[in-house]
Amino acid sequence: MPAVIEPSASIVSRGGATVCDGCKPPAKLLRWAYALAGVATTGGWATMVYTTIRDNQPAGAMMPSWQHPVFARIGAMSAAPIILGSFASLATTCNESNAESWEELGSSSPSFRRQNLALATAGAASCLWVRFADVVTKIPGTNPVASHQSYNGIMQSRLIGAYGSAGLLGALVWARCLPEDSRNPLTWPKRIGDGVSKAIVSIAPKDVNDPVQVKYSLITASMLIFTGMQTVCNMPIAVIPSWTSRRLSRAFPIWTFLGAVTAFDLKEATENGKILVDKNYRYLSNGIKGFGVTYMGARALSYFDPSFPAHFTVVNQVPGLAAAAMLMIGLTLRSDEK
Repeated sequence: MPAVIEPSASIVSRGGATVCDGCKPPAKLLRWAYALAGVATTGGWATMVYTTIRDNQPAGAMMPSWQHPVFARIGAMSAAPIILGSFASLATTCNESNAESWEELGSSSPSFRRQNLALATAGAASCLWVRFADVVTKIPGTNPVASHQSYNGIMQSRLIGAYGSAGLLGALVWARCLPEDSRNPLTWPKRIGDGVSKAIVSIAPKDVNDPVQVKYSLITASMLIFTGMQTVCNMPIAVIPSWTSRRLSRAFPIWTFLGAVTAFDLKEATENGKILVDKNYRYLSNGIKGFGVTYMGARALSYFDPSFPAHFTVVNQVPGLAAAAMLMIGLTLRSDEK
């Protein structure tokens, strides 16, 4: 009697898209893809920070002291721990997953799909900033028009390639891990809108007597406010919390947005009792804490800048907001232990 070979996966079409039911995701390959994407994204941000916060950006614009750009770069690089923490969390989830299907991989951690979607958004936003840097960093009143940054040629292509590949990875994995009834792209706006709406009304902690829940609830709200301030407000409000004036104040909200998503994931993990147990949440938590340590360190170093406070003109116009931002970011330094 001939042996009967049963296929391990079937190819069907849903909503115009070809779907492989039962295909096992390449978890180990994804782990390395996230690792490389994390390095590329962090490298891209470091390149933007170094090339934008320096003398002659634009030509003739000189820093008041050598300490000024160094400390400003340290502050801007506070975003790096959040970036690395997010990618490390996703890589860990893939490495430890025994999922037999993409949908199962997406459900293996409540934060998995959300982090992928956040990184896809951050990647797209970063590409747009690089492409239109000359417009975003334009200095008002200059004639001819001058900007703090303008990327073109190979540098622009490399930055867009780094951010775009990371964003594409997040978008593809997010879409692939959706439940079967949500794989039609036409349903994605509704799904994303519903998810964002649910998250916004769930920012408050379930237990106000749990200081860790309260901490991450406040950090989530603060990061969202920072993102809004830097994105839609005019100077001097938009300079908070980055302290980078027009150079990177419109790019920094990309990472405070990612920080808000990360803090929300940690709030949920605290409510579910997983924050000290699951390794992926430890990476997210360390990313938030690393952000706080680096940011607060940079603010402290500013007092050793000979040009402080005279050449911190924009920040000096909003001292209350600057103090409030440091207070909120200071919460990241609290332990996750109750």
